[in-house]
Amino acid sequence: MPQGYLALVLHAHLPFVRHPEAARFLEEHWFFQALTESYIPLVLALERLDRDGVPVRLTVSLSPPLLTMLADDLLKERYAAYLDRLAALAEREQERTRGTPFCSLASFYAERLAEVRAAFDRYDGDLPAAFKHLRDAGRVELITTCATHGYLPLMLTREAARVQVQVGVETFARRFGQPPPGFWLPECGYTPGVESLLAACGIRYFIVEAHGLLHARPRPRHGVWAPVYVGDTGVAAFARDPESSRQVWDRHVGYPGDFDYREFYRDIGYELDWEYLRPYMPSPDVRTDTGFKYYRITGRGPHKEIYVPAWAAEKVHRHAEHFLESRRLQIQELARRMDRAPVIVAPYDAELFGHWWYEGPLWIESLCRKLHFDQDVVGMLTPGDYLERFPANQRVSLGHSSWGAGGYSEVWLNPRNDWIYRHLHHMEREMIELTRTYRDAPGAARRLLNQAARELLLAQASDWSFILTTGTATGYAERRLREHIGRFRLLADRVRGGARVDADVEEVERRDNIFPFIDYRVYGEGGGRRTRPSRVEPRVLVLSWEFPPRIVGGLGRHVYDLTSALARQGARVCVLTAPAAGRPGREDVNGVEVLRLPPEALRGQDFLTWVDELNRGMVGLARNLAARGAVFDLVHAHDWMVGAAAEAIASSLGLPVVATIHATEHGRHGGLHNELQRTIHGREARLARLARRIICCSRYMADEVRRLFGVGGKVRVIPNGIDAAGLRCPADEPVSRSPEPTLLFMGRLVPEKGVQVLLEAMRLLRVGFPGLRLVVAGRGPYEEHLRHLTRVYGLEAAVAFTGFVDGPERNRLLARAHVGVFPSLYEPFGIVALEAMAVNLPVVVGDTGGLTDVVEHGVDGFRVPPGRADLLAYYVGLLLENPALAQEMAARAAKKVRTLYDWRSIAERTLGVYAEVTGWRSRDAASAAGR
Repeated sequence: MPQGYLALVLHAHLPFVRHPEAARFLEEHWFFQALTESYIPLVLALERLDRDGVPVRLTVSLSPPLLTMLADDLLKERYAAYLDRLAALAEREQERTRGTPFCSLASFYAERLAEVRAAFDRYDGDLPAAFKHLRDAGRVELITTCATHGYLPLMLTREAARVQVQVGVETFARRFGQPPPGFWLPECGYTPGVESLLAACGIRYFIVEAHGLLHARPRPRHGVWAPVYVGDTGVAAFARDPESSRQVWDRHVGYPGDFDYREFYRDIGYELDWEYLRPYMPSPDVRTDTGFKYYRITGRGPHKEIYVPAWAAEKVHRHAEHFLESRRLQIQELARRMDRAPVIVAPYDAELFGHWWYEGPLWIESLCRKLHFDQDVVGMLTPGDYLERFPANQRVSLGHSSWGAGGYSEVWLNPRNDWIYRHLHHMEREMIELTRTYRDAPGAARRLLNQAARELLLAQASDWSFILTTGTATGYAERRLREHIGRFRLLADRVRGGARVDADVEEVERRDNIFPFIDYRVYGEGGGRRTRPSRVEPRVLVLSWEFPPRIVGGLGRHVYDLTSALARQGARVCVLTAPAAGRPGREDVNGVEVLRLPPEALRGQDFLTWVDELNRGMVGLARNLAARGAVFDLVHAHDWMVGAAAEAIASSLGLPVVATIHATEHGRHGGLHNELQRTIHGREARLARLARRIICCSRYMADEVRRLFGVGGKVRVIPNGIDAAGLRCPADEPVSRSPEPTLLFMGRLVPEKGVQVLLEAMRLLRVGFPGLRLVVAGRGPYEEHLRHLTRVYGLEAAVAFTGFVDGPERNRLLARAHVGVFPSLYEPFGIVALEAMAVNLPVVVGDTGGLTDVVEHGVDGFRVPPGRADLLAYYVGLLLENPALAQEMAARAAKKVRTLYDWRSIAERTLGVYAEVTGWRSRDAASAAGR
């Protein structure tokens, strides 16, 4: 298991540049260059990694303007023409350079362009679909940013900031079928209150500059290497790691400045004869980059030597190795100081990789391969993954910050650009006032107001103020600002002057056609159009071979409690399950429809035959439901025994699958030792591949599932819950602790539960506590061996085997015991330990699996290395000898259970997972997904 994690985040954004009024437009070239040099090469690198079985996991932020341009038919047509021009130039360059050292480079660029064109055609021009495929394969986590990348700290009104966030999220959700889990604040610009806007849209996390987190109050315990929750919103903030940033970004020592890498500033577009270049240029009278760059950086002076791709490739691998080694040393040092695995968040502009640093996409690919093959200290995950593994985080308040020079807002507000804000702030106020005045504008007025909203959003883009500061394309930025400001005023005047749509307005609509769905009322008090329905509950078909009263292990109780909690939240739930003696084929259980197979459907004597009959029967029940008109949004399958039914039902009804994997065959047996175990493992793997999302009850189980099945970003951690009230004895039946010291074990009697270790510890404990008793509550195939050990150890008088207990009898055993002991050798979660903790019973548990999440050693219980009977006896004896210590720990444990393992909270988090696969999202589920 890794000691820490790297979260690589790439933010892809360009301003909305679309000019249908001109056949070719110079600034559209920005978009075409980024596609050719950054976005498509990045997708190709990720696809190669996926093809080679490298479990890459990174985050890609796609801005709404970029998504809009990527989907625009005009721009896609123009990009194809741009590639044709470059291909023709490549052919000319190979002819021109024939017989010179540059000819091989011209051929090199021709091959790269052909590869890019083939990919563009293979995607049918739909690059977001390629990212969606990578997301669904678990390779990337996709997030987004504000509608037009507006810089939030300098907006005057909360309404304007809210619309930037809300329209950004809606644009993303419309393209990818579900809201994003995270959000890139434009320029990492945070101002207090932003977190509540994000929470309202169901966002789980955002990223800030390092000093923004380090200056939080209270001070973050883990610095920038763990997230914090901001206020009481449940939205987490991650911070940029300065060291990893410097190694890539720094203009003096960063990797892109290596002398063997391609020189960005030497391009034939500025060096060859104009008449030769003119047919290939985006403007008839302006030179610009072509991408044909024949020199390497060489040194800091003007002298440049020929670029050698093989030398650059060698440096790519060396720099990837250096970066990884730096992170390894950094994580090992942090792990010694922290009580959890640190996360190093490394966010970069995506355009750095490929456009500015030509070799950047290859560096990312090399880094991912080395992360997987060359070491095991540094893991790779996304911020969303980290929150799943570490949901408990410190709560703080943040102050204003950004990642711009100076750390605050001076890049976007200074004497070069300050004139724009009097206009932007006036437009904000006027848009809000127009919305209040024309609450339900008809026809033409609505059309004008919707376009006015687009013009305000386009004027707010942070790109314009940034360009004015840097002085790179100031004429274009100033022109765009004045155009949007003027168009807004034109539209506002038309609304007030009779709401007339003429040719001028139609031309504005044709040019600025971003956000076709926008409703101007989003600026109103109610927020206009929502990014999701306010409350539309999912319809869930649950498959489980266990369901009360058929209970063999913890699975049946879990499904019962979870489905009941989901029904209380308003979800419509139907459970398909095996027959149970004395129970009807259909019944309502706490608002859940339960359908049981008839007993005659399961006649197989062989275990796998019985499982196959169970699955065929479930498929039949589902078909009967569909024939009666029942409609579902998803299938939730619990463990491999219902995997075949889940696959068949999902295929026939066109539904996504969520799977809860409660345990694995490999984990139960410490490997796969016979044909049956290998068969079960294969079926587990098939279910894991089928599921759009996999729920595991602990970080341990999540890591095991990722390791065994290679499912990466599909996995979500949601703990099991308990009903604390249902564990207490009735008030009219008081039960006190036994007069003699009593230990209690509850669970299945199988080797991995470690009862054999407990019996050995009992033999040691009886020396100091001669009256000590042990109650073993449960049944299973290991019972006879355990009874034999009891006789061998001479413990017959001290050990009682009760068989399976539940309900009132279980509660009485919990009330009478002095210590709960659960010495598991393998434990996906440990629900019985939670039950003991909930009723103030001190616990000692095995230091394995999910129990490491449940019990904090020395705080709310003790953990013992699996198999160590001597240490087990020591810690049990410590609790028996120190009742005050035992009670103190038990009180802390009970408080934890009430806070973290409540079924309502767990149901909400499950609804959040359902939302990820269906696109459905209720307000509460959105909040739950962020917790």
